[in-house]
Amino acid sequence: MKRLLILCSVLLAAPVNAGQDWELIVVTRGAGWEVNQAKGALKQNGAVLEGVLKDKADGKADYQIRIETNGARAEATFRFISENDQGARLTGTYKKAAKPTKTHCPEQIQLMNSFQYIGLARDACEP
Repeated sequence: MKRLLILCSVLLAAPVNAGQDWELIVVTRGAGWEVNQAKGALKQNGAVLEGVLKDKADGKADYQIRIETNGARAEATFRFISENDQGARLTGTYKKAAKPTKTHCPEQIQLMNSFQYIGLARDACEP
């Protein structure tokens, strides 16, 4: 019985530690404009969201992001893992719906620097 209670406690705690599904769009300026889309889970620890998102087109390219929110402001480090780059710093805004419902809890993060625009959004509520 004690083992069953421990197992149930672990299973009930799992959604709390599970990541939140986010959609990502990246627009990069270089020799031309490049647009990438990805999706996946970001884990939240206080005011920090972080994780690795998979490319929607091929499922292979990984985008690593770490975002720190502070009220309506956001700062992030973003890197293309497949290109083995050092990552870029971006700043921007964070917005969460003022009156979320049980099924509709939109959040948006918009980040920019001189060469990139990153938009993240999620619509589902936490479990």
